[in-house]
Amino acid sequence: MASRHDTLTVTVLGYWGTYPGPGEATTGFLVEHGDTKILLDCGSGVLAQLLQLCDVQDLSAVVVTHHHHDHVADLGVLTYAVLLSRLMKTRTEKLPAYMPQPGSDMKQSLLAEPLIDLHVVDEHSTVAIGDVLVRFVCTQHPVYCLAVRMEVGGRVFVFSADSAWDPQSSVAVRQGLPDLARGADLFVCEASMYKGQESDAKGAGHMTAPQAGLLGREAAVRRLALTHYPHYGEHRDLKMQAEATYRGPVELLSTRQVLTV
Repeated sequence: MASRHDTLTVTVLGYWGTYPGPGEATTGFLVEHGDTKILLDCGSGVLAQLLQLCDVQDLSAVVVTHHHHDHVADLGVLTYAVLLSRLMKTRTEKLPAYMPQPGSDMKQSLLAEPLIDLHVVDEHSTVAIGDVLVRFVCTQHPVYCLAVRMEVGGRVFVFSADSAWDPQSSVAVRQGLPDLARGADLFVCEASMYKGQESDAKGAGHMTAPQAGLLGREAAVRRLALTHYPHYGEHRDLKMQAEATYRGPVELLSTRQVLTV
């Protein structure tokens, strides 16, 4: 059994897809282990949610899965927050930022701030942030996107990022995410669409709720939570549709909910 020292906590900063709901945010999570604080994705509204929990000077690192707006909209203003922290001398150490290769404008913005330490990662990268080991796989999405596995003391949290996943695809196409998520204590998986929207989901590089459940079952994850919700339909239907294929309880997320791994 893992000790309290090995526990990971994941606080939900945002869970919406495309754009935030009123007073809420698109994708973002604060992952903590001891004094280590990792911001995972920085979508629209995420910085305001983060600042209710910790200051920018307390962050150990930022990890970005891909450069769609609903995952990086607040990344630019995060650099401004780091700038002010530097000017006020509340932060003196560099903030490592791990992400796929950013576009030229974003890269210029990040490199312009002396306290941002940009690291380009891909599916072959392994990163240690404090005692947390971070690995990645490439997902099926219109832009280069990385699912993320964070592990410490045998406790595992996996985030699917954005991805299509077709259980009928060839092994070569479908094995990446299940392999990364294998045996995870907590798997937060996107479920952008409902049962019956499989064709639309695949074309957009996303999953339906039943596909998320199947993926969780194939990967034998111990706990499955859904994220990246659509702005239509009944979200409780996402939960029920995923439970039917996962064959176990599935969680819906709420703002600033704390998940213990």
